[in-house]
Amino acid sequence: MIRILAKNPEGSISSDLNFQTLQVLNSRWYWADLSEPNDEEVKQLKQFFPLFHRQTKDTQHHSHRPQLKLFKDFYYVSLQVISPNTLKTHELYLYVGKRSIISFHDQNLKAVNDIWHECRTDEKLSREVGPDEVLRRLLNRMIDQYMMAANDLEDKIEDLDLNAKREPIHKLNRRVFQLRSELLSFRRVITPLMDIFNRMIGSAYIETTEEHELFLRNLNENLNRLTHMIESNLEITSDIRDSYLSLTTYRTNRIMQTLTVITTIFMPLTFIVGIYGMNFAYMPELTWHYGYFIVLGVMFLIAIIMYYWFRKKGWFDK
Repeated sequence: MIRILAKNPEGSISSDLNFQTLQVLNSRWYWADLSEPNDEEVKQLKQFFPLFHRQTKDTQHHSHRPQLKLFKDFYYVSLQVISPNTLKTHELYLYVGKRSIISFHDQNLKAVNDIWHECRTDEKLSREVGPDEVLRRLLNRMIDQYMMAANDLEDKIEDLDLNAKREPIHKLNRRVFQLRSELLSFRRVITPLMDIFNRMIGSAYIETTEEHELFLRNLNENLNRLTHMIESNLEITSDIRDSYLSLTTYRTNRIMQTLTVITTIFMPLTFIVGIYGMNFAYMPELTWHYGYFIVLGVMFLIAIIMYYWFRKKGWFDK
């Protein structure tokens, strides 16, 4: 789907446009958004914006890391939009110029849709700050989703601690490793963004106003706080993981200890049974009238003595 929003020379905003009408319209600025485009729509964009094909060659490899590429008349940014509920990442490619912004995404992104409807009805978008304002709103919404995702991960960690006594250890371990995987993936999304915003602030190819530069610095501070949150949560999950693994090891050792005690008690009893199970013709004990009961008593006495000896040593303590 292709949708284009443009600021007319008269100052009004038009949204029912295509690339053909946009070329003849002397717009102050425009925003072209391609959502889940088909081959024909991609071909139209390439005809309108020839440099698009050259940039998407790199994005087809799905590097899944935010990128910034600077050119003379525009700059290209690839971002990761996170779905707060599923923590699934979606690629968003932006081509930002002085009077234009082109967004391209293979999935239908709610964050982009929300900003689109906001801008379509907002008359405050002036000629000078149009594309920058659209970019700021997109980045703001993206950071908001990052915050929501970070809070959701913290809720999962808290829920993990609350259910520690109600779930088996192996299920808790699986959840801890899953949480750590999500946190590490989240960190791989956020860390490159800080470098990108720093490059945007210090680049000579990007003309930024003082307000826009302050906005980017605020974004960097938010990302820095998010990074600290992730690092803190990684440490917490690491402690939880180590505790669960230690508890699992302890329980395994206790089980092995109990089995060892039982095996040790039965070893002399098995030895006695083995002796009297031999088929020799001349075994004096075989002719004893009370030999069977005497042997059973000796075996029982050995088992009782060994049991109390292991109990005194503390091997049956929990």
